[in-house]
Amino acid sequence: MGSGTTNAEILATLQELSAKVTTPLWLFGGVAVDFLAGRWTRPHGDIDLNTLSVYRESLTRELHGIGYRTSDTGWLTHWYQAGTGRHLEVVFLERGADGSTELWIRQGDPIGIPGKYPFVPHHLELDRVATLDGVTFRVSSPEGEWLARASGLDVVGGRVPDPKLDHDRKLLECMLSTEEIIALRTLIAKRANQPDAANPR
Repeated sequence: MGSGTTNAEILATLQELSAKVTTPLWLFGGVAVDFLAGRWTRPHGDIDLNTLSVYRESLTRELHGIGYRTSDTGWLTHWYQAGTGRHLEVVFLERGADGSTELWIRQGDPIGIPGKYPFVPHHLELDRVATLDGVTFRVSSPEGEWLARASGLDVVGGRVPDPKLDHDRKLLECMLSTEEIIALRTLIAKRANQPDAANPR
């Protein structure tokens, strides 16, 4: 899958993952926003997924079983399926002792600014699902999706603003209360005041 991936191909990919991969996966990114909205709102180039780092071994085994391969080893991994051109972008997150979720970018990772970046509580919940065109899949929280779009450029570094991120953010704001958005902005400010974020190794 690449630029101009059809909605039908996205849905077929998710159906295959649901049927053949038991490792917990959560939709993230633009496709997740459309699932949360319950309708297609823009084109998509690939499928973004979140999972936890403790699942890396089992996910690798199951994706290999259906023909996906990657050479990436860090927090951000790109998977390509032989024969179909399907492309998954999988981000591995860490789960804290209190149930919170964090993105850890380690020194030496090929992309991103090293540090620990907290998500909102309950960002990845096993029972949070959404359905679009008859396909049901786990989704990340709308709060976490908004947070990623509001601060993602700072985490990755070197990127320029993309209109699709603004599109997604505005769509997500229709799903969130004013109080929730204020709390998210406070979290971003807290990140900014902890620049080293206990750089993980």
